[in-house]
Amino acid sequence: MGSWLDFGSIAGFVLGAAVVSILQFSLSNEQFMSWGWRIPFFIALPLGIIGLYLRHALEETPDYQEQQEAQESAPQQERVTFADIFRKYKKAILVCLGLVVATNVPYYMLLTYLPSYFTHNLQYSETHGVLIIIAVMVGLLILQPIIGILSDKFGRRPFVLLGSFGMLFLSIPALYLIQHYNVAMIFVGLSILSLSLIMFLGVMASTLPSLFPTKIRYSGMAIAFNLSILICGVTPTLTSSLVEMTGNLYVPSFYLMVFGVVGFITAWFMPETSNTPMRGSAPIASNRREAAQIIHEYNENLADSIQEIEEKIAKLQKRRDELAAQHPHID
Repeated sequence: MGSWLDFGSIAGFVLGAAVVSILQFSLSNEQFMSWGWRIPFFIALPLGIIGLYLRHALEETPDYQEQQEAQESAPQQERVTFADIFRKYKKAILVCLGLVVATNVPYYMLLTYLPSYFTHNLQYSETHGVLIIIAVMVGLLILQPIIGILSDKFGRRPFVLLGSFGMLFLSIPALYLIQHYNVAMIFVGLSILSLSLIMFLGVMASTLPSLFPTKIRYSGMAIAFNLSILICGVTPTLTSSLVEMTGNLYVPSFYLMVFGVVGFITAWFMPETSNTPMRGSAPIASNRREAAQIIHEYNENLADSIQEIEEKIAKLQKRRDELAAQHPHID
């Protein structure tokens, strides 16, 4: 079900690009530049209204509601600070950073930079390049829910590894095919890059929330996700600058290869979250293997809690000794 989130993102891109392409074919350049460019914005207006309605009608999850009720009934409970999140959930934040970066760098490369790469570096017509990308994206729309279904069966990590493999070892062959003035070869090259991307997109939405417990899920994801987007957002500008500086048309593939390595490292350290309860949710086991895994995770969390209590006791003991030293007559 989580794979449908990015299905909607890609569907929106396809529809938006299709609207612009239809307008460019239907109107003269003068008409489009004069008033035609306003039409997509008018079309988007009702979508914004629908978005506002969905946001206000959306219900929170039961686990989140329970967490909020618990906090309201226990106002003396300490608030979790950003420093606490970084200290206690460093691994989850780093895995989230790696996964979002490895996903969104090829996303920005494929959907934002490559149309400009076609026009300015390969001298393709602007409409020609966009239409090919639209065709590839339509294919991805079909595959994305399938990746989600398969990840429920085989796990999330194998697909992160497959996507990383594609970025690291197939980016150069893909750019080689794209640089040929043959529609079939361009389509194959783009499909290779797109398949690497879809491996990440099919599992990211279901993986990220599972990395954090309920009490810090929003804040933990917000920190990691938005830091990652700052890195990913410079992909088109930085890639374009590097191509201009070096004159090397394979720079986009080298850029993708770097983040393919990031994907491999992330897959190595990320926990397998498929068919396991969300952290902070009531544990559910359908067989002995899942029950054993839940007990193992519970013991790990219990050990962490004991360590935190021992650290607090040590700090209190240190503070007591400091105060006692100031009043030597107090034992």
